[in-house]
Amino acid sequence: MIARVDTPRRKQRFLRACRGAVCLETILPLDLALFGRSQPHRFFCGPTLALKLEGRTAFAAGHANPEELASFLRFCGVERLTASGPAPAGWELCERIFCFELGPGQALPLPKAEEELWAQLQKEAEPSPGAAARLICAQQGGNWEDRYSELCTKLARNRARLWGLTRGGELVSTVGAYALAPGQAYLASGVTAGPLRGKGIGGRLIVGAANALAGEGYRVRLLCTAQRAGFYTRLGFAPAGGLGQYAPAESIKE
Repeated sequence: MIARVDTPRRKQRFLRACRGAVCLETILPLDLALFGRSQPHRFFCGPTLALKLEGRTAFAAGHANPEELASFLRFCGVERLTASGPAPAGWELCERIFCFELGPGQALPLPKAEEELWAQLQKEAEPSPGAAARLICAQQGGNWEDRYSELCTKLARNRARLWGLTRGGELVSTVGAYALAPGQAYLASGVTAGPLRGKGIGGRLIVGAANALAGEGYRVRLLCTAQRAGFYTRLGFAPAGGLGQYAPAESIKE
Protein backbone atom coordinates (compact mmCIF):
# COMPACT_ATOMS: atom_id res chain seq x y z
CA MET A 1 0.00 0.00 0.00
CA ILE A 2 1.31 3.44 -0.93
CA ALA A 3 1.33 5.74 2.10
CA ARG A 4 2.74 9.07 3.24
CA VAL A 5 6.25 8.93 4.73
CA ASP A 6 5.24 9.87 8.26
CA THR A 7 6.82 7.17 10.45
CA PRO A 8 10.40 5.95 10.94
CA ARG A 9 9.50 2.61 9.34
CA ARG A 10 8.12 4.29 6.23
CA LYS A 11 11.17 6.51 6.03
CA GLN A 12 13.38 3.42 5.99
CA ARG A 13 11.25 1.91 3.21
CA PHE A 14 11.63 5.12 1.22
CA LEU A 15 15.41 5.13 1.64
CA ARG A 16 15.79 1.42 0.79
CA ALA A 17 13.81 1.88 -2.41
CA CYS A 18 16.18 4.65 -3.50
CA ARG A 19 19.30 2.47 -3.34
CA GLY A 20 20.82 1.92 -6.76
CA ALA A 21 18.32 4.14 -8.60
CA VAL A 22 20.27 6.28 -11.06
CA CYS A 23 20.56 9.85 -9.68
CA LEU A 24 17.38 9.36 -7.66
CA GLU A 25 19.46 7.64 -4.96
CA THR A 26 21.00 11.09 -4.36
CA ILE A 27 18.07 13.40 -5.10
CA LEU A 28 15.17 11.75 -3.28
CA PRO A 29 16.78 11.06 0.13
CA LEU A 30 18.14 14.62 0.24
CA ASP A 31 14.76 16.13 -0.62
CA LEU A 32 13.08 13.99 2.03
CA ALA A 33 15.62 15.06 4.65
CA LEU A 34 15.25 18.77 3.83
CA PHE A 35 11.55 19.04 3.03
CA GLY A 36 9.87 15.97 4.52
CA ARG A 37 8.65 17.82 7.61
CA SER A 38 7.62 21.09 6.00
CA GLN A 39 6.08 19.46 2.89
CA PRO A 40 4.96 15.97 3.98
CA HIS A 41 2.30 15.82 1.26
CA ARG A 42 5.04 15.33 -1.36
CA PHE A 43 6.66 12.11 -0.09
CA PHE A 44 5.20 8.60 -0.23
CA CYS A 45 6.41 5.03 -0.05
CA GLY A 46 5.37 1.45 -0.55
CA PRO A 47 7.17 -1.71 0.55
CA THR A 48 9.66 -1.22 -2.31
CA LEU A 49 8.76 2.26 -3.60
CA ALA A 50 9.95 5.82 -3.00
CA LEU A 51 7.76 8.50 -4.57
CA LYS A 52 8.04 12.31 -4.63
CA LEU A 53 5.31 14.54 -6.05
CA GLU A 54 6.02 17.86 -7.77
CA GLY A 55 2.69 19.22 -8.90
CA ARG A 56 1.65 17.32 -12.01
CA THR A 57 4.96 15.47 -12.20
CA ALA A 58 6.46 12.81 -9.96
CA PHE A 59 9.68 10.87 -9.42
CA ALA A 60 9.79 7.23 -8.34
CA ALA A 61 12.56 4.84 -7.32
CA GLY A 62 12.01 1.12 -6.88
CA HIS A 63 8.73 -0.44 -7.93
CA ALA A 64 5.14 -0.94 -6.86
CA ASN A 65 2.04 -2.81 -7.96
CA PRO A 66 1.41 -1.27 -11.43
CA GLU A 67 -2.35 -0.98 -10.94
CA GLU A 68 -2.04 0.58 -7.49
CA LEU A 69 0.60 3.03 -8.67
CA ALA A 70 -1.50 4.10 -11.66
CA SER A 71 -4.54 4.64 -9.45
CA PHE A 72 -2.56 6.63 -6.90
CA LEU A 73 -0.98 8.89 -9.53
CA ARG A 74 -4.37 9.50 -11.12
CA PHE A 75 -5.81 10.46 -7.72
CA CYS A 76 -2.92 12.92 -7.20
CA GLY A 77 -3.36 14.47 -10.65
CA VAL A 78 0.08 13.39 -11.86
CA GLU A 79 0.56 13.53 -15.65
CA ARG A 80 4.27 12.64 -15.98
CA LEU A 81 6.37 10.16 -14.01
CA THR A 82 10.15 9.83 -14.12
CA ALA A 83 11.06 6.44 -12.70
CA SER A 84 13.78 3.85 -12.33
CA GLY A 85 11.25 1.01 -12.35
CA PRO A 86 8.49 -0.26 -14.66
CA ALA A 87 5.58 1.84 -15.91
CA PRO A 88 2.29 2.07 -14.01
CA ALA A 89 -0.59 0.12 -15.55
CA GLY A 90 -1.93 1.92 -18.62
CA TRP A 91 1.08 4.22 -18.84
CA GLU A 92 3.64 4.19 -21.65
CA LEU A 93 7.19 5.38 -22.14
CA CYS A 94 7.16 8.86 -23.68
CA GLU A 95 10.84 9.73 -23.30
CA ARG A 96 14.11 8.18 -22.16
CA ILE A 97 16.18 10.12 -19.66
CA PHE A 98 19.92 9.52 -19.99
CA CYS A 99 22.46 9.63 -17.18
CA PHE A 100 26.06 10.72 -17.66
CA GLU A 101 28.84 10.80 -15.10
CA LEU A 102 32.38 11.83 -14.26
CA GLY A 103 34.16 9.61 -11.76
CA PRO A 104 35.96 10.76 -8.61
CA GLY A 105 39.38 12.18 -9.34
CA GLN A 106 38.77 12.37 -13.08
CA ALA A 107 38.91 15.55 -15.15
CA LEU A 108 37.67 16.54 -18.59
CA PRO A 109 39.46 18.94 -20.95
CA LEU A 110 37.75 22.30 -21.18
CA PRO A 111 35.75 22.46 -24.42
CA LYS A 112 36.18 25.10 -27.09
CA ALA A 113 34.35 28.38 -26.71
CA GLU A 114 34.37 31.75 -28.44
CA GLU A 115 37.44 33.15 -26.73
CA GLU A 116 36.59 36.79 -27.38
CA LEU A 117 33.26 36.32 -25.62
CA TRP A 118 34.82 34.20 -22.85
CA ALA A 119 37.28 37.01 -22.11
CA GLN A 120 34.34 39.33 -21.44
CA LEU A 121 32.87 37.05 -18.76
CA GLN A 122 33.56 36.86 -15.06
CA LYS A 123 33.43 33.56 -13.21
CA GLU A 124 31.21 33.52 -10.14
CA ALA A 125 31.87 30.78 -7.58
CA GLU A 126 28.84 31.86 -5.55
CA PRO A 127 26.37 33.67 -7.81
CA SER A 128 23.18 35.09 -6.36
CA PRO A 129 20.62 32.28 -5.92
CA GLY A 130 17.90 34.75 -6.87
CA ALA A 131 19.63 35.60 -10.15
CA ALA A 132 20.26 31.90 -10.82
CA ALA A 133 16.61 31.05 -10.17
CA ARG A 134 15.45 33.83 -12.52
CA LEU A 135 17.76 32.70 -15.31
CA ILE A 136 16.76 29.05 -14.93
CA CYS A 137 13.05 29.85 -14.94
CA ALA A 138 13.47 32.13 -17.96
CA GLN A 139 15.07 29.27 -19.91
CA GLN A 140 13.27 26.22 -18.49
CA GLY A 141 10.03 27.57 -17.05
CA GLY A 142 8.75 26.91 -13.55
CA ASN A 143 7.87 28.98 -10.52
CA TRP A 144 10.63 31.38 -9.48
CA GLU A 145 9.64 31.53 -5.82
CA ASP A 146 9.59 27.74 -5.43
CA ARG A 147 12.94 27.30 -7.15
CA TYR A 148 14.53 30.14 -5.20
CA SER A 149 13.24 28.88 -1.86
CA GLU A 150 14.41 25.31 -2.48
CA LEU A 151 17.81 26.48 -3.68
CA CYS A 152 18.33 28.74 -0.64
CA THR A 153 17.45 25.87 1.71
CA LYS A 154 19.96 23.55 0.06
CA LEU A 155 22.71 26.17 -0.02
CA ALA A 156 22.18 26.98 3.65
CA ARG A 157 22.56 23.30 4.54
CA ASN A 158 25.65 22.86 2.33
CA ARG A 159 23.72 20.41 0.14
CA ALA A 160 24.06 22.43 -3.06
CA ARG A 161 26.59 24.60 -4.84
CA LEU A 162 26.31 27.13 -7.66
CA TRP A 163 28.60 28.37 -10.41
CA GLY A 164 27.95 31.19 -12.83
CA LEU A 165 29.24 33.53 -15.51
CA THR A 166 28.39 37.21 -15.53
CA ARG A 167 28.81 39.94 -18.12
CA GLY A 168 28.47 43.53 -17.04
CA GLY A 169 27.22 42.35 -13.67
CA GLU A 170 24.40 40.28 -15.18
CA LEU A 171 24.30 36.49 -14.76
CA VAL A 172 24.30 34.94 -18.24
CA SER A 173 25.07 31.28 -17.52
CA THR A 174 24.76 29.02 -14.51
CA VAL A 175 25.01 25.40 -13.42
CA GLY A 176 24.62 23.87 -9.99
CA ALA A 177 25.19 20.79 -7.91
CA TYR A 178 21.59 20.58 -6.70
CA ALA A 179 22.06 17.49 -4.54
CA LEU A 180 25.26 16.84 -2.63
CA ALA A 181 25.52 13.62 -0.65
CA PRO A 182 28.54 11.65 0.62
CA GLY A 183 30.47 10.68 -2.51
CA GLN A 184 27.69 11.73 -4.91
CA ALA A 185 26.90 15.03 -6.64
CA TYR A 186 23.92 15.63 -8.93
CA LEU A 187 24.67 18.36 -11.49
CA ALA A 188 21.67 20.14 -13.01
CA SER A 189 20.13 23.27 -14.49
CA GLY A 190 22.97 24.18 -16.81
CA VAL A 191 21.47 27.14 -18.70
CA THR A 192 22.73 30.08 -20.73
CA ALA A 193 20.88 33.24 -21.70
CA GLY A 194 19.36 32.89 -25.18
CA PRO A 195 21.56 35.35 -27.13
CA LEU A 196 24.74 33.65 -25.88
CA ARG A 197 23.75 30.04 -26.45
CA GLY A 198 25.71 27.94 -28.93
CA LYS A 199 28.98 29.76 -28.26
CA GLY A 200 30.51 27.16 -25.96
CA ILE A 201 30.43 29.09 -22.69
CA GLY A 202 27.79 26.89 -21.04
CA GLY A 203 29.66 23.71 -21.87
CA ARG A 204 32.89 25.14 -20.50
CA LEU A 205 31.13 26.19 -17.28
CA ILE A 206 29.58 22.73 -16.86
CA VAL A 207 32.90 20.95 -17.37
CA GLY A 208 34.63 23.29 -14.94
CA ALA A 209 32.01 22.60 -12.28
CA ALA A 210 32.15 18.84 -12.85
CA ASN A 211 35.96 18.84 -12.67
CA ALA A 212 35.87 20.78 -9.40
CA LEU A 213 33.44 18.32 -7.83
CA ALA A 214 35.27 15.24 -9.11
CA GLY A 215 38.51 16.73 -7.78
CA GLU A 216 36.92 16.78 -4.31
CA GLY A 217 36.11 13.08 -4.57
CA TYR A 218 32.51 13.22 -5.77
CA ARG A 219 31.03 10.96 -8.43
CA VAL A 220 29.31 13.58 -10.58
CA ARG A 221 26.10 12.60 -12.35
CA LEU A 222 23.55 14.45 -14.46
CA LEU A 223 20.37 13.64 -16.34
CA CYS A 224 19.28 14.78 -19.79
CA THR A 225 16.85 14.00 -22.60
CA ALA A 226 17.86 12.38 -25.87
CA GLN A 227 18.19 15.82 -27.50
CA ARG A 228 21.02 16.72 -25.09
CA ALA A 229 22.75 13.34 -24.92
CA GLY A 230 25.07 14.18 -27.81
CA PHE A 231 26.11 17.41 -26.10
CA TYR A 232 27.27 15.65 -22.93
CA THR A 233 28.93 12.90 -24.95
CA ARG A 234 30.98 15.52 -26.81
CA LEU A 235 31.97 17.11 -23.52
CA GLY A 236 33.40 13.74 -22.48
CA PHE A 237 30.96 12.51 -19.83
CA ALA A 238 30.50 8.73 -19.68
CA PRO A 239 27.07 7.09 -20.05
CA ALA A 240 25.77 5.63 -16.77
CA GLY A 241 22.32 4.18 -17.40
CA GLY A 242 19.12 6.14 -17.30
CA LEU A 243 15.48 6.47 -16.32
CA GLY A 244 12.15 6.39 -18.10
CA GLN A 245 9.57 9.14 -18.31
CA TYR A 246 6.03 7.80 -18.53
CA ALA A 247 2.59 9.21 -19.22
CA PRO A 248 -0.93 7.75 -19.46
CA ALA A 249 -1.33 6.01 -22.82
CA GLU A 250 -4.36 8.09 -23.75
CA SER A 251 -2.45 11.35 -23.28
CA ILE A 252 0.37 10.17 -25.56
CA LYS A 253 -2.05 9.16 -28.31
CA GLU A 254 -3.71 12.57 -28.16
